[in-house]
Amino acid sequence: MPAKLNGFIKTLKESRLFRADAFQKLALISLISLFLIFLISFDLTPALKDIKEGQPSPRMIKAPRTIEFIDAEGTNEEKDAVAAEVDEVFKRDVAAAESSLGELDLFFAAVKDAKRSKEKTARLGGLKDAYGEIISDESLLLTLSLSDKDFLTFSDKTKSLLSTIMGGNVLKDDIPEKKEELKRLSTMLSLPPQEIVAAGDIGSAFIESNYYYDEEATETLRAEAVAAVEPVTIKKIQGEVILREGETVLQDHLKILSELGLLKDRIDIAKVFGTTLFILSLLAIFALYVHRFESSLYANNALLLLFGLLLLFVSLIAKMIAPYFSSYLIPVAAVSMIATIVLSSNMGLIMVLIATLTVGQIVGASPTFFSVAILSGVFAVYLVSDLTHRHDLTRSGLILAPAMFIICLISDLTLGAQVMDAIKNAAWGFGSGLASTVVTIGALPFLETGFGLTTDVKLLDLANTTQPLLKELMTKSPGTYTHSVMVANLAEAAAGEIGANPLLARVGSYYHDIGKLKRPCFFVENQISCDNPHDKTNPNLSYLIINAHVKDGAELAKKHKLGAEITKIIEEHHGTGLVTYFYHRAKERSEKHHVSEAQFRYSGLKPTTKEAAIIMLADSVEAASRTITKLSPARLEQLVRKVIHGKLDDGQLEESDLTLSDLEGISKSFANTLASIYHSRIEYPNLQLISESRGFMVYGNSANK
Repeated sequence: MPAKLNGFIKTLKESRLFRADAFQKLALISLISLFLIFLISFDLTPALKDIKEGQPSPRMIKAPRTIEFIDAEGTNEEKDAVAAEVDEVFKRDVAAAESSLGELDLFFAAVKDAKRSKEKTARLGGLKDAYGEIISDESLLLTLSLSDKDFLTFSDKTKSLLSTIMGGNVLKDDIPEKKEELKRLSTMLSLPPQEIVAAGDIGSAFIESNYYYDEEATETLRAEAVAAVEPVTIKKIQGEVILREGETVLQDHLKILSELGLLKDRIDIAKVFGTTLFILSLLAIFALYVHRFESSLYANNALLLLFGLLLLFVSLIAKMIAPYFSSYLIPVAAVSMIATIVLSSNMGLIMVLIATLTVGQIVGASPTFFSVAILSGVFAVYLVSDLTHRHDLTRSGLILAPAMFIICLISDLTLGAQVMDAIKNAAWGFGSGLASTVVTIGALPFLETGFGLTTDVKLLDLANTTQPLLKELMTKSPGTYTHSVMVANLAEAAAGEIGANPLLARVGSYYHDIGKLKRPCFFVENQISCDNPHDKTNPNLSYLIINAHVKDGAELAKKHKLGAEITKIIEEHHGTGLVTYFYHRAKERSEKHHVSEAQFRYSGLKPTTKEAAIIMLADSVEAASRTITKLSPARLEQLVRKVIHGKLDDGQLEESDLTLSDLEGISKSFANTLASIYHSRIEYPNLQLISESRGFMVYGNSANK
């Protein structure tokens, strides 16, 4: 292989892209993106090639998602029908009647002029030249042969006929019909038969159109009518039957199936491209948010994988449910509850948003789906954000189900759904609320085990005194158990003071010393009924026994599946601190040999979390408080500060996230808690005398050493 290629590959491997953690994140995001793109872009059902127009449907077909689209063909047909119903616009030419009668007057004037001519042939010839094309020769001869009196009567009655016809609406195409009408009217005149024929012939010759079609005005009205036509829309609700088995396939059915993409088996490149951009943008924004605001989650690839699996789970369920059931049944609330319990309330809300957007792409959701999914998801996050008992999760489900019923009902009614349809959808929402709770309760144990998670629900279970390890600790090491409870009180209050997890601090305190179960009598708090074996043991061996309780505790935690968080607290609760008592005993016995502090330090890990650091400090403070004979708030506060400064100076807190402000808050919290615990032990002058006088033997501070 060429040297340049070797150098290029080496550079790639050393780049940030190919660092193990970064490469895992990139691979994780890529895989999740590919699965989501597939679920959104591709239909899992094959194309319906056996569905043909005019033939019976071989099966029942339901809408896999809600769609609403404009029927272009139907809209055009509706527009054509509306346009056809618009009446044509006609306008009347008022001047046409006057013009027509004026032409008739000119004709009669020409006849009068012709009658004045002495030559009969010349008279007729002049009229024929002017009017021969529209009036017959017989009618012209008749007008010339009439006496002046008869001519006047004839002309008046002819003009009356023409005026009657022109008084109505005469279209150009109707002129032949109007001529016939005038001739029929002429038969009613009280004239000789020859004059009646001539009147009809002459009057009809001068009929003109006085009523014409206004195309521009008509088209304007049609355009206005067409513009007012609403687009013809076809809507199908998810799960609604499109075709029943045996039903004849019509063109409208094919339109709906085509819009749903059920008739094509080709890949829609545009949809795949758009989906790819959408998913990559969504996950990129999510990654930026987590990197900026959830650094602990961003650093944990296992938790990122869990978030991705939850998103894939709800998307796959949506893909399976959408063709057959209501989209309200999709358990968006379930994944938001799981994300809240396993990760945090913030991540639960982020899950609601991302899951709603992703599932919406799959089911082609309507505004009602988005409103229901977001509202129910946010409410589910609220319900599980502050669990105090495992049964609170069941209670949350019992509240979520009716809440989703109400949310679905209001959303549907607000957007104009029929009452019965809204109630039906609300019933689906109720079922989704119950299903989300069942899914959450059922999935948590598997997620806790599979991902080594220590959720608040699991912590609540571990805090129960019926837990085998706690019962064994209470029985075999009562002093250690009492000490652990005292440490828990201190740690829980301090964790709440600085914004750490109080529940984790309490439960971690309960189990931090379970390693002492292996050799309980080697620890001073359990030596009530047995001698101190260290009196007869070499300091080096004693150190090994004391140091071993950290390792023994971690092994017990793993054996009993207490979770990674509790195991880490056990391993870190002493850090690398010095086992002071046996170190000094070793120095006293080994005057000739140098004794190194490193030989007597705990072999555990320094605290890496606030909770582990708080428990380390609480453990030391509680033990030290037992050595003070004259307790007072001032002395307790002085003791707390001394212990904390000692751990700080020894470097035991350097890997934790505690700030100086946190340490100040912890110090005040410890002092207040100790003062409330030991207030009855503050020395009163005549306490022992008063007790003895009442017949009881109470040992005061001076006797209890």
